[in-house]
Amino acid sequence: MTGSLLIKKTIIGFYLVSALAAQTEVMILSQKVGTEIDMHENRFYRIFPKEKGFINAQIIRIDKDNFRVVINKKIRGKERLVKRYISLDDYEKLQLHVDAQSELTEKAKIEMYEGMDFLRAEKIINEIPKPQYVILKHSGQKKLKGALFFVDENMLHVQTPTTIEKVHLSDLDQLSYRPEIGEYEYLRPYLYGITGLTGFALAQVYNSQRATLYNEYGIPRNDLNRYTQLFGIVIGLIFSSELFDAVSTLLTPSETIILSEAEYEKKNIK
Repeated sequence: MTGSLLIKKTIIGFYLVSALAAQTEVMILSQKVGTEIDMHENRFYRIFPKEKGFINAQIIRIDKDNFRVVINKKIRGKERLVKRYISLDDYEKLQLHVDAQSELTEKAKIEMYEGMDFLRAEKIINEIPKPQYVILKHSGQKKLKGALFFVDENMLHVQTPTTIEKVHLSDLDQLSYRPEIGEYEYLRPYLYGITGLTGFALAQVYNSQRATLYNEYGIPRNDLNRYTQLFGIVIGLIFSSELFDAVSTLLTPSETIILSEAEYEKKNIK
């Protein structure tokens, strides 16, 4: 009796261990990716294209008809695990999707990453000259125009005509900017002359509209006109540096880069 009970317990224990092993069985989706799908394989084969911040993933069998996908992601600098559930049909579709594609070689990986500026977005944002006029596309379809003057912990500070807007790098889809400001020093004397003459002209307009003042001897105070003219020239020269910076920026060709994977796929993957 004791021997029969021992055999039953052994069979039950074996069954429980087998069931537990089946629940934690890590699946090999394809020989091309193995048991763990890394970020390069995911980009190349587009296995989970909508998972933002993808690092790696494993597919685990729950039972014969269902699977759990455990995805390791990086969101705003922090890693987190996300679980998705797929059916046997979905799993088989993924298998066919991967097997139908060519193998990911080193050459194919290099070709794939060409133009993917979003992978070095943080370096680009921190190295561009500031302040400068930029055009941002962020949070889907929103556009923002203004002077990018400061970046702190991947938070972009942009001065608009009315306020200072803040946009996190992770929300940025596209950026139009100038990698460097061109050398236009030869224009500086001309711009200084233009701003000085503009200040002088405005002072003349002010003098012509102001009533003539006389001293106690009835002599016109022409010295006040000279003072106003000098003041106008000084004010014009104060703004000459800002004008030079603005002209140099406008004359420098800008370039537009894509800084999110979703935006890249929208423009490059049909």
